[in-house]
Amino acid sequence: MNLRQMECFLTVCEELHFRRAADRLHLAPASVSEAVGALERSLGVQLLQRTSRRVRLTPQGEEFAAAIRQPIEDLRRAHRAARRHSASARELVIGHTPELGQLLLGRLVEASSGADALPSWRPLPMHTPQQLTALTDGAIDIGLCWSVPSRPGVESRVLGEVPLVVVLRADDPLVSRRVVPLVELRSRRILVTPRTNNPYLERQLRAGLTMAGISDSLVEEVERYDELVMHVATRGHVGLHPGAIALTSTLSTVVFRPVADADPIQVCAITRTEARPDRTAVVDAIAEIFASMTTAAGWG
Repeated sequence: MNLRQMECFLTVCEELHFRRAADRLHLAPASVSEAVGALERSLGVQLLQRTSRRVRLTPQGEEFAAAIRQPIEDLRRAHRAARRHSASARELVIGHTPELGQLLLGRLVEASSGADALPSWRPLPMHTPQQLTALTDGAIDIGLCWSVPSRPGVESRVLGEVPLVVVLRADDPLVSRRVVPLVELRSRRILVTPRTNNPYLERQLRAGLTMAGISDSLVEEVERYDELVMHVATRGHVGLHPGAIALTSTLSTVVFRPVADADPIQVCAITRTEARPDRTAVVDAIAEIFASMTTAAGWG
């Protein structure tokens, strides 16, 4: 029995729905179900009754939830307070997706050493859902991520937008198109990065594929954005990815074309609502860096 299992159980108690609980916790529904099941096994009792249509607490579940709810909240409050206290005396921690880190943080290093030096900071790679949790817990001070939903206590600043792009091998017939409608990909194997990395972006992509009549069976996940480019170059499939990939790729045998019928994708910096001025200065610097890149790419 551990704290994560009890957090998953309490969230399911509040939502009475595993997917909604998973969305709140930024976990996969299967992970939440596994955590609750492990908790039940460790206690030797059934806490929840599950059917295909509903979830409800057993009497033992109601009793256990009532017993742990306040202690768990007290632990969370003490943890947040300790994090806030230590944050005032340490360097800033910038959580970042691997791609946005490569795109922006090298230039931020240069900006940090200029005449108007920025506060000391260090990078910490993590995907968007993990950034939201780490920010709330105080493990990071700033997050660089893709589109995020509104969340109490978290302030999201849109740094700019990038188009959704099709990643193509240079000899692909679609290269002749200035923009590529998604319907042109109906018969192609489509490569994407893991969709659990950002469920909010994944929902946007899934909606576009559904509208274009593209079967989910044609979609294949590739572990990293840089590997996606290599897979396109060697296998001849097409990729779908936020346009930032075009700014990080150096492979001359791969080209990028905007998707004709897709909404742009936001790049965001997230901070806690009560963020100190030194965090704002760093976010301002990152915003300037990103604006210069998108302007040069013709997206600004």
